[in-house]
Amino acid sequence: MQPEAKVSIIGAIVMFVLQIVVAPNIALFGVVPNLLLIYSIVVAMLLPTNSSLVLAFVCGLLSDLLGFGPVGALAFLLVVAAFAASRLYAVFANGRVGTALVTMMVFTLVVNLLYALFILGASAALSPLDAFLYRALPCTLIECVLGLLIYPLMSHLLVGRAPTMGSATPSLRFR
Repeated sequence: MQPEAKVSIIGAIVMFVLQIVVAPNIALFGVVPNLLLIYSIVVAMLLPTNSSLVLAFVCGLLSDLLGFGPVGALAFLLVVAAFAASRLYAVFANGRVGTALVTMMVFTLVVNLLYALFILGASAALSPLDAFLYRALPCTLIECVLGLLIYPLMSHLLVGRAPTMGSATPSLRFR
């Protein structure tokens, strides 16, 4: 097993524990942020391999088993978002945090909105506007703030940049 895969699995276990212990205590407007969602998107951006898709599926399934939505919905959405985020970030990555933040914001908003629509389909107690205003938007805001904390840490652990003096493209390596 590659060292990057080991680090991402250990990180997923840590995020799972933090999701259970810390996330309910930092709820915004009664909405608990999904740390596993933001972690899987960050790992997909930093390691655009098939193992990040498996990690996204497992994180989504664990999150579904902890949450109130239909089982399998978030796992599906995370796999699609991780695939799209890894490809989009690979095209537009310029080494700046702004690109990572925009990618995280777009995909967390899309996943949270679609997940809110899945919940809306499962129960008729919410209107689409309520699902957006009271579920998707607060989750996206707090998850992007948490993503700004997770992204630099994981980029330091997973992606080391070798000094190249501008002659070659830096490659992925474990630090």
